Amino acid sequence: MDDIEGPFYVVGPPYRQIEDGKAVIAPKEHLDKYGPFLFVFEVKDQKGEPVPNAVLDWWQADSEGNYYYDSWTLRGKVKADAHGRVEALSVRPGQYGAPFGGWRAGHAHLKVHGTKGKHKSMTTQAYVCQGNKSELMTKDFANYVRSVRSSNRTTCYSIPAANGGEKYFDFPELPKEDVDTAARVSWWNAKLKEHGIDRQVLAVGYHTLRLSTV
Repeated sequence: MDDIEGPFYVVGPPYRQIEDGKAVIAPKEHLDKYGPFLFVFEVKDQKGEPVPNAVLDWWQADSEGNYYYDSWTLRGKVKADAHGRVEALSVRPGQYGAPFGGWRAGHAHLKVHGTKGKHKSMTTQAYVCQGNKSELMTKDFANYVRSVRSSNRTTCYSIPAANGGEKYFDFPELPKEDVDTAARVSWWNAKLKEHGIDRQVLAVGYHTLRLSTV
């Protein structure tokens, strides 16, 4: 579902692609400090068909709720593969706000562009909520200008083996039968080690982005 753009978008971020449908959004120092978080997006049309090669224009806060304006930190573009799938390695976006002004659950901002002349572009947000609970989203100060976007919550699973045996951010543990996700996590962990990052993926978040036709 679409969502507000917010005030923090900057035009012209670089592509962060490392392979087909795969990107690294967070810099090494953030991955070391906060720990890697893997987002998996599927871009589909309203009929449920994949949107191949869709482009995601991405920006987010770090895990403490800080945005970066004087650099491309935690900003970038990634192109989906032929099946409309994106895997992007980043850090968990942190919540921010004020006790009396309202809070915002952590989220990644996305401008999603499908096939030109066929799909309408969409601006949205993918929310990452502690324990996959949407309560904080009901206190979002953005609700003053649009309805609660509960359907934009990302479904997340923790990898306790990467977090000292503990669940990360109260997410449920990745089911043992989910061998596909486990394989994706292993692939990314190998990439992290290859680039000298002594951390492993803490959690995986899944979300489907649906584009309307023109």
